[in-house]
Amino acid sequence: MRDRFDNCLDGLLPDNGGAVLLAVSGGIDSMVMAGLFLESRHKCDITLAHCNFHLRGDESDSDEAFVRDWAREMGVPFLKVDFDTKEYAAVHGVSVEMAARELRYGWFASLCDDHGFKAVAVAHNANDNAETLILNLLRGTGLKGICGMREVSVLPGSSAKLIRPLLGFSRDEIKEYALANGIKWREDSTNADSAYKRNLIRNEVFPLFAKVNPSFLDTLNSDMRRFSQVQEIADDFFLKRIGSPTTGSTSIDVRKLSGFDHWEYLLYRILDKYGFNESVIRDLTELIKSGGTFSGREFHSPTHIAITSRTAISIMAAAGSEGTEDVAAMIEVTGPGVYSVNGVRFLVEMVDIQTLKQPEGTTVANLGFPFTIRRWKAGDWMCPLGMKGRRKKLSDMFGDLKFTAFQKERALVIADEGSHVLALVGYRIDESVALSDLELERKAGEHKLSITLCPGSLPLQK
Repeated sequence: MRDRFDNCLDGLLPDNGGAVLLAVSGGIDSMVMAGLFLESRHKCDITLAHCNFHLRGDESDSDEAFVRDWAREMGVPFLKVDFDTKEYAAVHGVSVEMAARELRYGWFASLCDDHGFKAVAVAHNANDNAETLILNLLRGTGLKGICGMREVSVLPGSSAKLIRPLLGFSRDEIKEYALANGIKWREDSTNADSAYKRNLIRNEVFPLFAKVNPSFLDTLNSDMRRFSQVQEIADDFFLKRIGSPTTGSTSIDVRKLSGFDHWEYLLYRILDKYGFNESVIRDLTELIKSGGTFSGREFHSPTHIAITSRTAISIMAAAGSEGTEDVAAMIEVTGPGVYSVNGVRFLVEMVDIQTLKQPEGTTVANLGFPFTIRRWKAGDWMCPLGMKGRRKKLSDMFGDLKFTAFQKERALVIADEGSHVLALVGYRIDESVALSDLELERKAGEHKLSITLCPGSLPLQK
């Protein structure tokens, strides 16, 4: 087992070396992992990290003392942290198991930042991987959820590696090694409690699987490796057609989307990234396939809203969701450059005007610096070029321009005093900042202000 472990580390440890943080609970898996690291030919600089979740009273404290004593005996640095896991779970509305996961990985990330660890090793084994597969299938999952854990990934919240050097070993192999080499460990009394879903699968379901197929563990882990290969193919397919995934607001051209092969999968990948559940994704898919009335429907995820128009699905952050408050709603433009307001990027430059016609997506105005661009608001009005001084509310103009709810939410204006605006950026300008034919002839060769919405970037990813 030592040789297999070392061969596994060959592909897991950081290329340029560096200290490794070992997540050690005191259980058999983590104690075997710690022992194997100590005896490894790689001679890693290791530190033990122990989380006391205070879920089992004196037993939790005894686990901590056991790991601390082992580290002292072996001359290995020891770090520990205390968590009120149940309180965290209640405050954040998550299960105790999820709370423990978030707490420990958050702590590991901070340790990597503070102490320069290049990798964190956790002791998941082949049985853990198979249990995760079954749990994901029962909860409902996409392809990613049946790929299982990877031997190496990125630690959440950090640039350090998260490595699982025991992932190729079964629980039986690990126990056999521990007994043969005199490795001591602590038993978690809750492992026998099948009230926990993972324990139920481990204690009651897997023995039934073994009766059907004694090699079911190898079979499931082999399947996960193949699923992972299929996932890589699916990722490549998605990236070539849609581009890099984003959690910023976006708009999906339904006609273009439905022209792709396997468009339902592409839609699933896009919406899943924004937290929309399987039911919502299925409803939107059926709506597109039905060819029926499409406009004006709203769909919600915990963080985003999807709104349908005649030809698009527009996705934007829900009011009050995390990250929405930091998007600037107003900015002063002091000179040429690229700016962003309300998640919309635009290019400001001085150009030589040859015609009065406004290019699509561009506002050309007789205006000097500085000026203010902001989100539109109720009551805004302008005297659009060509209407001979008649006022028109922007809310009415949106109807004329057939704006979707998404476009209205992201609309920008050049501010004047009060509710008077000098332009609806990219669409219409006020008569007061327009050039006449006579002025165009007289001022030929002069440079005038041009504001162009950046193509394909509306809106920005934060």
